[in-house]
Amino acid sequence: MKIYLLSRLSFVSVFFSLLLSLSTAHAAEKHSVVAFLPFTVNASKDMSYLRDGLGEMLASRLSAEAGVVAVDRKVVEATLGIGGKPDPKQLQALAVKMGADYLLYGSVTSLGGGMSFDARVYSVAAKSSETFYATAAKEGDVMTAIDVLAWGIIEKTFGRKRPDSVAVPQSAVAGAESVALQTAHPDRTFRATAGFGNSSLLWSEGASQFFKTRNVPLSLEGIAVGDVDGDGVMEVVMADREKVVVYKLNAGRLSEFAQIKLLVRYKIHAVNVADLNGNGKAEIYISAADTAMPGSMGVEWDGKEMVTLFEDARYYIRPVKVPGLGVVLAGQRAGSEGVAISGPIYILTRDGSQLVGEERLPVPSRVNIFDFSFADLDGDGEWEVVALDQWNKLLVMKQSGKLLWKSEDRYGATKRFIGGKSAMQMTQQTGARRGATKMVDGATDILFEELYVPSRILVTDVDGDGIDDIIVNANTATWTSLVRSSQVFQSGTMLGLKWNGVGLQELWRTRKIDGYVVDYDARSHHLPLKDGVEELSVGVVAQGSFGDILTADESMLLVYPLQFKAQEQ
Repeated sequence: MKIYLLSRLSFVSVFFSLLLSLSTAHAAEKHSVVAFLPFTVNASKDMSYLRDGLGEMLASRLSAEAGVVAVDRKVVEATLGIGGKPDPKQLQALAVKMGADYLLYGSVTSLGGGMSFDARVYSVAAKSSETFYATAAKEGDVMTAIDVLAWGIIEKTFGRKRPDSVAVPQSAVAGAESVALQTAHPDRTFRATAGFGNSSLLWSEGASQFFKTRNVPLSLEGIAVGDVDGDGVMEVVMADREKVVVYKLNAGRLSEFAQIKLLVRYKIHAVNVADLNGNGKAEIYISAADTAMPGSMGVEWDGKEMVTLFEDARYYIRPVKVPGLGVVLAGQRAGSEGVAISGPIYILTRDGSQLVGEERLPVPSRVNIFDFSFADLDGDGEWEVVALDQWNKLLVMKQSGKLLWKSEDRYGATKRFIGGKSAMQMTQQTGARRGATKMVDGATDILFEELYVPSRILVTDVDGDGIDDIIVNANTATWTSLVRSSQVFQSGTMLGLKWNGVGLQELWRTRKIDGYVVDYDARSHHLPLKDGVEELSVGVVAQGSFGDILTADESMLLVYPLQFKAQEQ
C-alpha cells in the first residue's frame, strides 16, 4: 500500500508540475512566495512518505491554480534543519529569512482506517494564521482529501474561485453519513465561529472556539471545576502529587486563589469538587495515599481561607451521582495482603472530622471507587454502570454485574496509581541504608500491587436529546515499558460516546491534543451553563522532548465549548 500511494503521489506531482509549466494565465500578476514546510505525520505505521510528499503536492496545485512561487526545498531545509519543525513563536522571522510571503505547514494524522489533514497558512502581512482541514475515510480517498485541502487554501487565502466543474467531494468533508453527529469533519457539528478555515476543536492558540490557558508550574495529577467561593463564577482546581491549587479563571488567564498542601507521606491521585452540604460553595475532596493506605482530605472556603473538614481519612474518596440520591461522597477502604484497594464502596457521611461508611453502593464487585459512573444510556429509566477495567477497556453493565458490552479500544489510560513500593523497599532495592518504617494503623511495610486510577467517566447530555452520553479520553502511548508507570503519553483526544442499542458508539471527538491528557471535568456537573453550551475543561501535561515528558513540570488547561448543530445537507 505504501508503494501504491507513493506512485500515486509521484504521478500527481508530475501531473501538477506539467500543469504549472503550461500555465501562463497569471504570468503578468505579482506572484506570492510560499514556503512549504514538512508536515508532521502522526501514525502508528510508516507514513513518512507524506511528510514531504504532501507539501510537494500542495505546492504543485497552488502554483498551477493560484500562481504562487514555492521557496526552494533546499532553502527550507537549510533554514529549518533536516527534520526540523517550525516554532510557532518564530513564524514571522522564519518567513522573512526564507523570503516568503506565506508559510504553509501542518500535520497528517491516522484515524483508524482513514486520515485527517490539517494545514496552517501563516501570512507575513497579516501576522496571523488560517487553519484548513480535510479527511479521508479510507486510504483510497487520500487524493480527494488533498484536493479539498488545496482548494480551501486557494479560495480563502489567494482569492481564486473554485471552478463550478470542480465539486466538493462529500467523502472528504462529511465522514460517515450513518452517524447523525459525526466529526470526521468537525466544523459540521461543532461550528467554528471565527473564520479559522475548516477547523473546529483544534488545539491551536488563537482559535476562538476554545481557549488554552498559560502554562502553570504543576506536574498535573487531576483537575476539577466548580464554584469554590460561592460567587457564581467557575474556579479551576488543579492538583499535582503533593498539593492542590485553586485558580480563578478570567478571560483565559489563571490566577492563583488558594493552595492546599498535604502531609509529605501522601501522594494525590484524584481531586473533585461538590457542594454536598448545600451552602452554595463547592467543597474540595482530595483522594491521597501512601503505598499502603489512603489519607484523604476535604476542605472548604470559609470566606477568608481554606478550612479542613476532615483529613487523614482512611478511605479513597470521590463524589458520585447515585440514582435516586443525587451526588454523595463515596469511599472505599484499602485492601490487605498486597491489595491496594478492595471491599465494598460506601456512601460516606461526616461525623465531626471523621468519615463514616454507611450504606453500600449498588455496584458490581469488579469495580472500584475510581472506575465507574452511573448512566441511563437508553433513556428507559434504569441506570447502567459504565466502568473501565485495569486494561482500559470500557464496560457497560447492569447494576447486578451482568456485562452488556465491552469495548475493543482502550480509554482513560493514565500514569496515576496507588500502591507500589514503600520508602523502605525503595531504600533496600537501591542498596542504601536499611531501616524500619513507622507502622500506622497497624499497616505493615509490604509491597502493594500497583492499581491504576483511570481518567474519569463523565456522564452528560451534550447533544441535548435527553439521554445520557459518555465523555472519556484516549491517550496514545508512544513508548511502552514493563513498568507501566513509565509509559509516555505524548498525545491524546477527548471523545463523546452514545449507546446505539448494542454498544457505545463514537459521537464526536476533539482533534489530537499534543501532550498527556490527565483529567477533565464538565461545567454542567457544577454550574449553570452559559447560553446552554456545555464546557469541557481538559488538563494537559505540556509536551516536551521524549525524555522531558517523563518529568514534566508544566501543565495547561484547554476549555472546549461543546455545542451541536444539525448537520448541513
